[in-house]
Amino acid sequence: MQKLLIYVLTVFICTRCAQITPLTGGKKDTTPPKVLKSVPENACVNFTAKEIDIQFDKYITLKDLSNQLVVTPQLQETPDIEASGKKLRIKFTTSLNPNTTYRLFFGNAITDIRENNPLQNFEYVFSTGNSIDSLKLNGQVINAFDKLPAEKLQVGLYHADASDSIVYKEKPLYISKTDGNGNFNFNYLPDASFKVVAIKDQNKNFLYDGAEEQIAFSEKLVNPIDSSALTMYLFKEVPFKSFIKKSAQGEYGKAYIIYNKAQNEIKDIKANGLINYSINSLKDSLTLYYDNTYDTLKTYVIYQNKKTDTLYIKVPSKAVYAKQVASGSIKYTLSSNISAQLAFYELPKFTLNFPIEEKDIKKEKITLLEVKDTIKQVKEFSIINQPAYSTSFIIKSLFKPETSYRLIFDKGTFVNEVGRINDSICYNFKTTYNDDYGQLNLKLFFPKKENYLVQLLNDKAQIIKENKIEFALTSTSEKIMKYENLIPGNYFIKIVEDVNKNGLFDSGDYFSHQQAETIFINPTPIKLLAGWEIENEWKVN
Repeated sequence: MQKLLIYVLTVFICTRCAQITPLTGGKKDTTPPKVLKSVPENACVNFTAKEIDIQFDKYITLKDLSNQLVVTPQLQETPDIEASGKKLRIKFTTSLNPNTTYRLFFGNAITDIRENNPLQNFEYVFSTGNSIDSLKLNGQVINAFDKLPAEKLQVGLYHADASDSIVYKEKPLYISKTDGNGNFNFNYLPDASFKVVAIKDQNKNFLYDGAEEQIAFSEKLVNPIDSSALTMYLFKEVPFKSFIKKSAQGEYGKAYIIYNKAQNEIKDIKANGLINYSINSLKDSLTLYYDNTYDTLKTYVIYQNKKTDTLYIKVPSKAVYAKQVASGSIKYTLSSNISAQLAFYELPKFTLNFPIEEKDIKKEKITLLEVKDTIKQVKEFSIINQPAYSTSFIIKSLFKPETSYRLIFDKGTFVNEVGRINDSICYNFKTTYNDDYGQLNLKLFFPKKENYLVQLLNDKAQIIKENKIEFALTSTSEKIMKYENLIPGNYFIKIVEDVNKNGLFDSGDYFSHQQAETIFINPTPIKLLAGWEIENEWKVN
């Protein structure tokens, strides 16, 4: 019995000793690599070395060096940089300029191997002369169109006597990048004047590639010794040359011509079978409507002051068209301003995918009903189709506020001579009441008597209303704007200083030293409530 007890105790003790406890590994290392020694020393003068060795306290590696490294002034060739163990070696493959301060900015490229802790914003500075340049230049780049900070831009300094075309041909002498707030900084600059240009460098070639990229520039030369913080406005240039980017077919009876810029000189369009054409609000896209034409739509675009464009747009063949007719896929389709509700002050508006003449709208196949509980009363209406051959029309009737309606289009309401026809569709909607909306009375104090475009924006930055403002010499610089029937929500005011009176926001032009037109945006939202009339004032600046 005693031996049995000893045996049980031995097994119990051994079992307890065999329990496995996981190792925690200790506290995670969060410290970045630390520089122990540099040869030559950081911030040295009279630099003549071909190599730089920097010793760290940890094993290091390089991350995203091509995007993180900035060398200023620019060298003809980027130095060879490699990490080996705890050492960073920099080898220069091109000669350095005399009496020049150089800065190698590594951003967050240097990290320790084990935990990837970055040594943030590390820089190595040296001078080939007997002193380190110490001047600074800082500023901000803002988007001209929406006044938001422009981040991740290349900001470059160029020789003061360089031509404007240098931004297309050569990399900047000094480079910085804008942060999330659009801010940029230059350090270790000499006492000299520079051209300052910021570029949204899409292909990262350190050059400006014209209207494909965005640009901001200082109109004056800048010397850091007497310059305060600089503000520049980013814009996208309108391409100098106009050309057709693309022409293509849509559904049968519709084709598109897309340009690289707005077209203001289109005089006429001619094409076999052409019924009508339209141009979009930006004036950079044409929609052509045709019938009884197959295989190729030969099109002539006639301009006021330049040579006519001739296009051969591929369209469905007669056999393909016949199959589409047989399958019923060539149709009239409708879109409308009607959702579940229709504003009490509006009429139902409709857009067709293809133009129609008024005679081809079968009014007897349209039914408008006023619905109250289970009672449906037929309502009189008329159709407004202007111009005569159009893609849009309006149903006009005496609509009551807070009333339910049903609008029915039977199959065959819209039929043209080539067999295009609509499917039946029904719209159920209720009209709103005037107390569902708010009213804004806005008093604006303008900085000068200019021409302006005043835009009322919703919280999705969509333009709800736009007004042109002109001032007489004898008038005050104040204007009162009244906005009625606004949906409750937050609104903003955006104002364009329309210098050339063309009713548009005009972008800048780098070679002409022309900045984009000035825009003012009120950053404070105006909150409108249903049934309320709000008074608001803004001193535009």
